[in-house]
Amino acid sequence: MRRGCISTVRWAIRWKAWLLGKTLPVSVRRSLVTWAGNRKLPGTLEFAMGILDDLRRRDPVEFHRFLWSNHLAYAETYEIPKRFGASNIQPTRHILVDRIATHLRSRGLSPHRDVRSVFEVGCSMGYLLRHLEEEVFPSATILHGLDIDAYAVRAGAAHLSSLGSKVQLSTADIEATEIVMGTQNYDLVLCCGVLMYVNESTAKKALRAMLTHADCLVGLICLAPPGELGRSETRAYDGAFVHNMDKLIRGAGGAVVSSDWISASVSGASPSHVILAEPMPHAHPRRRDHKHLKKTRLADS
Repeated sequence: MRRGCISTVRWAIRWKAWLLGKTLPVSVRRSLVTWAGNRKLPGTLEFAMGILDDLRRRDPVEFHRFLWSNHLAYAETYEIPKRFGASNIQPTRHILVDRIATHLRSRGLSPHRDVRSVFEVGCSMGYLLRHLEEEVFPSATILHGLDIDAYAVRAGAAHLSSLGSKVQLSTADIEATEIVMGTQNYDLVLCCGVLMYVNESTAKKALRAMLTHADCLVGLICLAPPGELGRSETRAYDGAFVHNMDKLIRGAGGAVVSSDWISASVSGASPSHVILAEPMPHAHPRRRDHKHLKKTRLADS
């Protein structure tokens, strides 16, 4: 009963915002969303969805870029007390980390000893990287991440610095992944709940960069399609992208190692896929083999 009431209120906010949006130019509507977000008013997400409905339908990538880069709507929940700490990390992230650790052990590698470097695409405040640094990969000396949300990066970097963390964050769009990574390769590259905000071509470009710079594994969390999917589609409710990840990974020069379907009741949001992928050497000739990952190569041979 209570959930139904909340849903009704949300749709009422969206509908009224949609009506208001029909009378205003998009620049004014963006300013109103920013104003509401900066004041932490309740219902900002539904307000944004309604008042910017035409932008969400016409250009969902720009719509999501506007919200994330300005720390608005769903981005507003990313604050230090709500995100840092193992108990605050979403269940799908814990599942992904567990799958990675299990896979590494199957290759004769120790997550505690053998993982020295991690990169996260869409790291927000760096809370997952901090968790990995403390609890999962304590031998990692290089933990880097990028995110489009400048506020989250600044706040996270300041908090991490106060903790003496080795995690380093950069503000950048996902399209700049290759540039940010530069000449550095990483044992693991992660991207959790981010590809849903970019179209198929951008997702493939980002995946290629991840696979090119990953010496062992790429870990992904993405929306799970309701059925067979040929090309990427947008979800009607919020303009999020649902991708055919097997196809994208193959097209980017990788191979799927494992893929787990996670229900909405477990994820706490939408049905998701937790995916491990590995780069194919012939598709990424610039990859370097790290000596401490020699067991991986031996296990493959």
